[in-house]
Amino acid sequence: MNCKKIFKALLLAQIFSLAASAFAVDFGGALKNATNIKGNSFSSLKLDQIDDLSLWVKVPFTKSGNMYLAAEGLYEFEYDQDKEKAFNRLDLSLLKFAANLKVGGNALNASAGRFMFSDLTGLVYNQNADGIFANYDARTFNFSVYGAYTGLLNAGTVKMLDLPGEVYSYDEDMPYDLAQKYFVTAATFSLPRLAKTQNLSAQFLGAFKVDGTSYNRMYFTASIGGPLYKTFYYKASTTLGLQSYDGGSFDLSNLSRLTFSWHLPVKNISLNLGGLYASGSNGPFEGFWGFTKVNAYNSLFEPQHTGIFKASFLATAKPIDSVLVYAGCDLVMDAATSSVDYKGFQYSVGADWQIFSDVKVGLGLLQYIDNNNSDEDKVQLSLNAMISF
Repeated sequence: MNCKKIFKALLLAQIFSLAASAFAVDFGGALKNATNIKGNSFSSLKLDQIDDLSLWVKVPFTKSGNMYLAAEGLYEFEYDQDKEKAFNRLDLSLLKFAANLKVGGNALNASAGRFMFSDLTGLVYNQNADGIFANYDARTFNFSVYGAYTGLLNAGTVKMLDLPGEVYSYDEDMPYDLAQKYFVTAATFSLPRLAKTQNLSAQFLGAFKVDGTSYNRMYFTASIGGPLYKTFYYKASTTLGLQSYDGGSFDLSNLSRLTFSWHLPVKNISLNLGGLYASGSNGPFEGFWGFTKVNAYNSLFEPQHTGIFKASFLATAKPIDSVLVYAGCDLVMDAATSSVDYKGFQYSVGADWQIFSDVKVGLGLLQYIDNNNSDEDKVQLSLNAMISF
């Protein structure tokens, strides 16, 4: 009997090996370390240590690889000295079936499962969820649709915004606890070759609460971008947000951004200049709130994109091919009401070194200094490392 079991196991292993060889199954993983020393000032720094182990696999169903299944699992350990607590998290960050097909000479790409999706701004919705996505590229135009459910995600690894001032309650001691239940849908139409070089896009994104009628949100975004002259690029976008806090009327809000980037061939230097506005309670608008939690600047209070003006500058360069250095600063203005006042200033500097193709380390320093409330000040020193295998 034992011999039969061993034979069956060897046979199954051989079948799997042959299948993997026939369709080039690929797999690997990564170890990531993030050592952050942060606090209100240089004299009050505390440790926040995060270590990740991720494993991934990609299984093609055709020899060309145009249909495949991809999955990635994650274990994360975090020790937060400020909270005097350790956290263990498990996550299935990716599990999708994808197909890249030709339809009438045009490309149709479709995905189903758990995967990342981002809105046109990257500031409203930027996370994974369980759903479907389809994109039809006809060269002269591009159209895509997206629908997803968030209630099966891990609340410990995906941060979503509830009603302003409210925090979603989940069990931090559980490696996996369920997140808020929303149905998210999006539709995007693009003209990628407008006037040959410009990209004009329009997008609708809606987030609707499954277990209630309060705090439903809709976003309408228009964006345009492309080269102005050779290696000098721009991108402009504006988003009208509609938020219903009580299941009744919708409040109107706005998020607008303009960025310029200039790429120089010398040492791969890139210069980026931008401005951002997120409405507060002023004029025709109410406070803008996104869906995914994305910090607007580096305050200890973790502010979101609402009631601010922000002017930004970022420079990056590669003194050698394996090293990327960067330096940036932001001027933050308080636009929560009709008056606009100086809010604070922040800067960041750092470097990333690709030691080998599968080994990378980085160092960084950032600081935010608030003009009115020193409790919001933040300093953070970071050491990051990643080993891929």
